[in-house]
Amino acid sequence: MNPRTLDVAIVQAGQMTEDITANLNHLAALARSAAAPDDDGTVPDLVVLPELITTPYFCTSHDVDRTSWAQTIPGPATTILGDVARDIGCAVTFGLYERTVDGVTHNAVVLIDPSGHVSSWNTPDGGQVSAYRKLSLPANKVSGIDVDEKYHFAPGPAPATIDLFGTRFACVICYDRSFPEYWAVARASGAEVMLAIVSSLGSREDLFLAELQTRAMESQMWVVAANRAGPETLNDVTVDYFGLSCVIAPDGRIVAQAPAHRAGETLRFTLDLDLVPSVRAAFPLWRDRRAEVVELLARLTAGSVAPAPVVAPPRRGAAATVIEVAV
Repeated sequence: MNPRTLDVAIVQAGQMTEDITANLNHLAALARSAAAPDDDGTVPDLVVLPELITTPYFCTSHDVDRTSWAQTIPGPATTILGDVARDIGCAVTFGLYERTVDGVTHNAVVLIDPSGHVSSWNTPDGGQVSAYRKLSLPANKVSGIDVDEKYHFAPGPAPATIDLFGTRFACVICYDRSFPEYWAVARASGAEVMLAIVSSLGSREDLFLAELQTRAMESQMWVVAANRAGPETLNDVTVDYFGLSCVIAPDGRIVAQAPAHRAGETLRFTLDLDLVPSVRAAFPLWRDRRAEVVELLARLTAGSVAPAPVVAPPRRGAAATVIEVAV
């Protein structure tokens, strides 16, 4: 039996401007360069770009209306990068600011197949959607920078997977990566490769690689992570995105890594897809998962089960203190 492999090229793009057409042309040039034939004439199966990469990352302010930047699928971004995919014969995936036909805006990831067409993602209920839409939207400060995606986007409805090149992909967008249940659903849905599409900054750099290594080891999937990189100024605020795009094996090993804070870097790596079942057989985490504990988590999160009160140990001669924990 021939080995199953997947050749990926990760483009660590960044430093986008308010000229969206120029951004798209720049991304197309980067993708073409990343997909250039190697020494034996082969091109990658898949080119991967970061989150919301057709625009500057604009979720640091409410002061300027950026809704004119939102695009439909299909639209200008999928047309330009679809031309790249068709011309080269490789798939391209990237993050964009999406506007649906109903006028709802999402932080989304689209995947264009080697023929230049937008591929459909499969939802757990058997439906199909044109993009994976970010499930968890942050609204907080990161190293003093205000980030409020809840103001700009609606959350996506569900995890999704896509089948291509003889394997199954799942996706997390930036903040999604910190929710292990999304990875567990991807694993349960048969995914072997997780696309982590990111625009991350500040203090999140400290644990970026370790967090992805842990998620890869837990889910026993390949992780292909593309993060925005370099300084970018918008609304008089400059943010330096930290890059560190990477490929992580199903056992948690980092096998390829881009430098920090440098835009325009490219990683090329061939994934051994047969390593996925091999790792899962050798270290059968899924066999030992307790589904009833996952169900309990869902019930506790939904508030249908009252958590037991936390009882502090009594001081000598004092009555015990009961601390109620809110869900």
